[in-house]
Amino acid sequence: MVVEIESLSSGGDGVARLPDGRVVFVEGGVPGDRVSLELVLERKRFVRARIETVLDPGPGRIEARCPHFGTCGGCLWQHVSYDVQLEAKRRAVIDALERIGGVSVAGELQIVPSPSPYAYRGRARFVECEGGVGYRVRGGEGARAVEVCPVLVPSAERALAERGERVREAGNAPTRRTREWVVTTGSDGTSIVTPAGARKKARGDATTASSVLVEVAGASLRVSGESFVQGNLLLWDTLVEAVLEACLVGGRGPGTRFVELHAGVGFFTVPLARAGLFGVAIESASSALADLRENLAQSEVHRSVEVVAGRAEARRDLARRFAGADLALVDPPRTGLEKPVRSALAESGPPRLVYLSCDPGTLARDLADLTSAGYALTTACAFDLFPQTPHVETLVTLERDPDPR
Repeated sequence: MVVEIESLSSGGDGVARLPDGRVVFVEGGVPGDRVSLELVLERKRFVRARIETVLDPGPGRIEARCPHFGTCGGCLWQHVSYDVQLEAKRRAVIDALERIGGVSVAGELQIVPSPSPYAYRGRARFVECEGGVGYRVRGGEGARAVEVCPVLVPSAERALAERGERVREAGNAPTRRTREWVVTTGSDGTSIVTPAGARKKARGDATTASSVLVEVAGASLRVSGESFVQGNLLLWDTLVEAVLEACLVGGRGPGTRFVELHAGVGFFTVPLARAGLFGVAIESASSALADLRENLAQSEVHRSVEVVAGRAEARRDLARRFAGADLALVDPPRTGLEKPVRSALAESGPPRLVYLSCDPGTLARDLADLTSAGYALTTACAFDLFPQTPHVETLVTLERDPDPR
């Protein structure tokens, strides 16, 4: 069976159509490819397939840079030229907003590229496996050791290699659970390695330093190894500047009251407070909370922000807090906003909502609820935080519709 790949799906596969009209998702397909297929899964409305032979490569097909590409589950698009990746992500955001969210973006949606499609990632998670450390296998179980990882910044790639060497020297003794590690890189290029999800580190398990410093918008932030920070080190300043602009547009500035959900280490909180805003920052992770309090204190803006510990969706006073604010800033995980949060925003959300999302599908779902409650989408922009993967970050702003229907 021969098809021509038409586009890329949000999940990373090439998309084509069979003669009977069904959509076929082709693993490894690139727009413009003419390929013969090996069927993997057949359903009434769609088919999944692998490429048997690339008969005519599309103009966007290139050679992958990493020797582990194809088996490592970390990257899906190293065989796709960067301009094609960007357009696919831009279209994925537009499609999700229109098809799931029922909203349209005024004008052409902009996507901000990474300054480099390689050597950009300052934070990553890897696992111990036979032969050292590496990443989960694509589409299967287990993990594969890697010697290089070109999407990592140089110091993070060195940290991965050093951890792999230590594991090999110690021997791969069988354990009840697979050990995972997180590498975190600061603005000065220093990388630390910490056990993933571990509250207490055994002696010799981690690097000596337990935190790094991240410089954004003139602020110096402590980020512990257990705390989350955006993975693309090269876009930190650009992302913070965009969020600040979205929050401050329309004359908002000193004296503006905000509520921030999923505040993390204060990546956006501290710059907001330094701009003269004051409000509430809600965070549930203990490591991030400790970093957040320290970063507010070191920046001398701790009096401007009330730090609230706990899960935002579990708070009974959330609607009241929203009602007393001029602005809400939310940066939820991939699952999006939980229903209690969406309900609180619908009931008494502030005049402006700034939403940073790492998944267009859940963002669109949430926007459908919010627009039906009186919010209107005013701006949207995408950021390519993860080149070589289908993942895309989206920043949207919403205003309360003065005439809700």
